[in-house]
Amino acid sequence: MDFLNILSKKLNGKYDYLKILKVVYNTTFSMCHINFIYPESKPTFKDSEKEEIKQAVYEILNLKGKLECKFNKSYLDENIVLTKVKEFFKTNFDSISSCINENNIGYKKNNIAVELTFYINETLFKYFKDNDVCEKLKDFLLNNFCGDFLLKSEIDNSENFDEESLNLRAMAIQSNIETKAKTPRYNVANIRQVFGSDIMPMPEYINNLKGEKISLILAGNVEALEQKEFLPRRNKIKGIDEKRKMYKFKLNDGTATVNCIHFCTKSSEKHFSLVEEGAYILCLGDYVKRDNGEMQYNIKSLALCSKTDEVVEYKENTIESDNYKYVFPTPYTRIIQDNLFATKKAYPDYIMNNTFVVFDVETTGLVPDKNEITEIGAVKIVNGEIIERFQTLCKPHQLISAEITKLTGITNEMVENEHSPEDIIEDFLRFAKDSIMVGYNVNFDYQFIQFAAKKKDKTFNNEFRDCMGDAKAKLFLPNYRLGTVVDHLGVTLNNAHRALYDATATAEAFLRLSLM
Repeated sequence: MDFLNILSKKLNGKYDYLKILKVVYNTTFSMCHINFIYPESKPTFKDSEKEEIKQAVYEILNLKGKLECKFNKSYLDENIVLTKVKEFFKTNFDSISSCINENNIGYKKNNIAVELTFYINETLFKYFKDNDVCEKLKDFLLNNFCGDFLLKSEIDNSENFDEESLNLRAMAIQSNIETKAKTPRYNVANIRQVFGSDIMPMPEYINNLKGEKISLILAGNVEALEQKEFLPRRNKIKGIDEKRKMYKFKLNDGTATVNCIHFCTKSSEKHFSLVEEGAYILCLGDYVKRDNGEMQYNIKSLALCSKTDEVVEYKENTIESDNYKYVFPTPYTRIIQDNLFATKKAYPDYIMNNTFVVFDVETTGLVPDKNEITEIGAVKIVNGEIIERFQTLCKPHQLISAEITKLTGITNEMVENEHSPEDIIEDFLRFAKDSIMVGYNVNFDYQFIQFAAKKKDKTFNNEFRDCMGDAKAKLFLPNYRLGTVVDHLGVTLNNAHRALYDATATAEAFLRLSLM
């Protein structure tokens, strides 16, 4: 089916310049997502025009579920185009990607096309020809932009990369892929939370950052602090002219600096005044690439702290053996997502390139050093698929109260013959090894696991991500309880307040939110 031609015909050629960047149909959520792009020379779409296109798509596809359409201008800015070019080489020709940079790419833009010329040595020139690099790159750019591209390569011997150098480069990259590097981290002291969630794992060094990273923890001195105002998107939609503060500054940890920004919420705006020029802070946030190609650290949580000189060799946890003792993971099968019109993977690289363990715990109370775990439920996501599950009840040393039983359905009789949380925790750490932890309001669950691990002299410092934070950033809802969020996303949640069911629903919501 030539979908764009059918759509153009149905709309009488009115929007024949539209292109599809990505279409994903998620059978699990009965949700279709379509990302349209259009030339930068065209006017921005009005809401009425978006609705007209959306209705036409509905009728053409005869959809039974929900439809979400996004419309983005395709800017042929030099930084944006070259960033995509580097992404192409990193993904498809990693062994030579470090040889391709802005210094050896010529960029020209005219009314007809964008011209890209690669000035490369003779060995790379031959490699380009033998592997049809320019043709493949052109197809990639045409799929990602509205516009035409003229690509060519020319021999430039100012740099000399012989075949042996390229082979060594390829071997080094493959070795890096096969061997998961340990992240050097260090300790900080006297942590005083300013806003956001508690920041539990240790910070890493800025000069070790290699690219985008979610839930990144850094520390350092505040430099070049400046304050501005912005109009929150939610206020703009509601027609409320109430501005909030935003702060920009540089974070310097002695190895490098990074550009930081924080858009204040009502809560954080009250407390950001504690952050002064020269203050030493600990931060949690997302290190992402802006549209102009620059990297930026978007801060979500912040604490004041003191610097120490204690460096640690960071490991996700200290469990080395792969042998489970009490609880054994079992396979999990879910409905696979279908991508209707594109061969590209449905989920973003962050999902596809990492392993996630989405987990939930039930407990005898709210305080980790006084209460205990009664149930752990978790599922593992690899390549965007839920592949395994981990579930067990635990017998706490204290009785489960009637109030907790009413909430969770877990009784003292149910856990009578189960192992203690301390016995179970090593198996869970095995399951979670080398994974990014995901939870809903994850600090609560994380602290209980961390406290149980300490009782067995084990370390639990996995990086983590809060699905509730994703929901608040991407959805406008009356509240952000798990039940409300999953209901809005079309995710089924049975037996709420039972760990495995909550974890599974959170995993489905986490995957769904990553597409938005």
